[in-house]
Amino acid sequence: MMKRTFQFFKQKAHEFRWPLLSGILVGTTYIPFPPWALVFCYTPLWLFAIEESTSVKKSFWGGWVTQFVLTLIGFHWIAYTAHEFGQIPWIVSVFALLLFCAFMHLYIPVALAAGTWLRLRFKLSAGPTLVIIAILHSLLERVWPVIFDWHLGYTLLWAKIPIYHLADLVGFLGLSAIVLLFNAWVAYIWLKQNFIRKALTHLSLLTICFSLLVAAGFWHGKGWNKFDREINITAVQANIGNLEKVFAEQGRGYQQVITNKFINLTTEAAQKFPQTDVFVWPETAFPDYLDQHYLTHRNQQLLISGMAPLGKPLITGAYSKDPNTDTRIDRSSYNAMFLVDQNGNNLDVPYRKTELLAFGEYLPFSEEFPILLKWMPFISNFGRGQGPHTMTLNHKGEGIKWGPQICYEGLYPNFSRGLAEKGTDIIVNVTNDSWFGYPFEPRQHLYMTFARAIEIRRPLMRSTNTGITTAILANGDVLQQSPIHTEWTGTFNVKYLKDAPTTFFVRGGHRDWMALIVVLVLTIIFGAYNARSRRS
Repeated sequence: MMKRTFQFFKQKAHEFRWPLLSGILVGTTYIPFPPWALVFCYTPLWLFAIEESTSVKKSFWGGWVTQFVLTLIGFHWIAYTAHEFGQIPWIVSVFALLLFCAFMHLYIPVALAAGTWLRLRFKLSAGPTLVIIAILHSLLERVWPVIFDWHLGYTLLWAKIPIYHLADLVGFLGLSAIVLLFNAWVAYIWLKQNFIRKALTHLSLLTICFSLLVAAGFWHGKGWNKFDREINITAVQANIGNLEKVFAEQGRGYQQVITNKFINLTTEAAQKFPQTDVFVWPETAFPDYLDQHYLTHRNQQLLISGMAPLGKPLITGAYSKDPNTDTRIDRSSYNAMFLVDQNGNNLDVPYRKTELLAFGEYLPFSEEFPILLKWMPFISNFGRGQGPHTMTLNHKGEGIKWGPQICYEGLYPNFSRGLAEKGTDIIVNVTNDSWFGYPFEPRQHLYMTFARAIEIRRPLMRSTNTGITTAILANGDVLQQSPIHTEWTGTFNVKYLKDAPTTFFVRGGHRDWMALIVVLVLTIIFGAYNARSRRS
């Protein structure tokens, strides 16, 4: 029995060796790895679909192997999160990871299977098929429901390859499409290796095109070295443990302990950085409600007594709740961000988080089936905010419009586009990454959030509970970065351009998917026409 099982897996490993290789290449090219296989990581998988796959089903399973392996490498921290956040045994956490790997990125095999079906149906040659697979992959990764929305476009920013500067034209999803098309081009060159002159010609053209994109990105990025304002922001990273966070959220103590820790660190920071204009605390740093109608309560008075002597405004994550005008109605609590003065007064309407994390901040389908909340009371169920809006702080005689993002919202290009449309001057992102371990997720999340600053060309200040706390300017310059899982305070001189121009991405570049669909349709039509011409 053991021998037959071993032989079976050995046979399958050989049969799907190219998809396995692609999974390893993609997984070890994504953040925090160097981008060593960026332009050819999907090539083995797509060659498998062209040369070895004889059916849609086989292509699907080849793509499934690739997505499973790359997810296991790049997102193995899911097991740690399940154990730490869900407080479930390690063996169950590992099983949860395997389930995640099995289903989370199914758009990869779906794109490959669809491309194979089109190849077989219209007798397409290798070139059009590769282009079709790349475009289908790009289109599906934009709409496929995933918990942690990633793609290889972010690797350009992580690796500081200047092509990332073009994201203010087509977004990082557009850059991902370019990366995928380069992968298709490499696959085509591989298929033509026996035709040396043709292969070398295409390799030369690919190298020239990539170099031109690098040069274009470099010079385009220089156009954003324009600033006419600056503000000194001091961030406080208190490194609060997960258990303390949970107990504080559940009202089981620790609220005063956590508040005192932030106040003490902020007081020390005020002495170290007297030029501070505004303090920023991370997501739910103040572990209680901070709406104006709660300011007379004990924890709120503790905050006021600590911040009043400093005389500076504070941006902080906290909880929000509407006034309970009717005791028979259970008003929702919200994960929120507040802008308050040293006396706790709300300087603007607090922002309430809109894009909630499934199973962390809401239970899917619980609105349709409330009984689910009774079955799983350990899952938080926050209210949902009304979308992006700005908070205004008067500074040196004029208003600064802050664009709030809470944690996960930094992954959504459309959300940040909404902030730009509302006139945001500076994006402020507050996050708690304490559930995700070290070192993969904190860096992945950081650069996925940084990407929004490039797309809309606004500086972004990121304050976290456990790291990485840092800032990026509109020109792509990254300021100092905090250590991970360490108490830390630091000040950032954030330069910005008042009333900065709206990027092409915000105005219409985010609709690049329309151009991709046109190219896809034309490729299918001309590919089918050429195939018919060859047969006649």
